[in-house]
Amino acid sequence: MATPGEATVRCGGNTPCVEVRCGSRLIVLDAGTGIRELGLELEKQLIAQVDLLMSHFHMDHLQGFPFFTPSYNPGTRIDVHLARRDGGRPLDEPFHKLMEEPHFPVPFEQLGADIRFHEMNGGCRLGEVRVTPHPVNHPGGCMAFRLEYGGKTLVYLTDHEPYAGPQDQAVRDFTRGADLLIREAQYTAIEYQLKRGWGHSTFDDAVCDAIEAGVKKLALFHHDPEHSDLFLEGELGELQRKYAQSALEITLAREGQCVELA
Repeated sequence: MATPGEATVRCGGNTPCVEVRCGSRLIVLDAGTGIRELGLELEKQLIAQVDLLMSHFHMDHLQGFPFFTPSYNPGTRIDVHLARRDGGRPLDEPFHKLMEEPHFPVPFEQLGADIRFHEMNGGCRLGEVRVTPHPVNHPGGCMAFRLEYGGKTLVYLTDHEPYAGPQDQAVRDFTRGADLLIREAQYTAIEYQLKRGWGHSTFDDAVCDAIEAGVKKLALFHHDPEHSDLFLEGELGELQRKYAQSALEITLAREGQCVELA
C-alpha cells in the first residue's frame, strides 16, 4: 500500500520500483507506484527502451504499471522479464487482468508501446548485464535478481521470509559478495511473531544474512506501511550500533536515492 504524507517523505511512500543504469542499459525492478514518476522522467530524457524485471505479481509490485507513461508511446519498446507461470498460463496475463474493466479504462492491448514478454528461469544477458534469478520464500512465489555489470554486483531480494532450514544457505549464497544488496526487511522481531508465514523478513534477518554472505552495502527495503521515517531511522540506528563490529554498511532504501557502484 502506498503511504504518501509527511511521515514518509524521506524513506518514501511509494510501493516497489527500482531504476538501474548499467551504461546505456536501463533496467527497472518491479512496477509499484514508484514507476509513475520514473516514467515521467524517462520521457523527459527521451529514453525509448526499457527492460522490466518482475519479481512477482502481488498488487504492490504491479499496481503502478497502468500509469507508466512510456507504455503508451508507440516509439517505446518495453521488454518484460519474468519467471514461467504455473500451469503454462500466459506470461502477460497479470497485466491484462490488472487493466481490464472495471479496474482500469484502458485495456492492456491498447497500449501503444512495443511490449514483449520473456520467460526467464535460468538467467539471461541484457546487453552487457548478466541477470540471474533465484526463487525466495513468499506466498505465491517470488524471484530475487542478481545483476552483474562492469565488475560490480547488485542483488534485489524482495518479499522473502527465511525458511528456517537448509534453503536459507542457498539464498545467502545467491547474495554472496554483492556490492549492494537491496533486501526486504519489513518487521521488527516482535511484529514478526504476529505475522509469521506472511512471507516477509525482520530487520535482523536481513542484516545477519548480509554479514554472513560478505555483502558490502545493505539497503533495507519494502518498508512496512505502518513504519514512519522516524521509526525506520530509529531502527537503523539500533542496527548500526548492534552490528558495529561488522564490515557491513547498513542503510535504509529512500525515495529518490541514487547509489553509484563505481
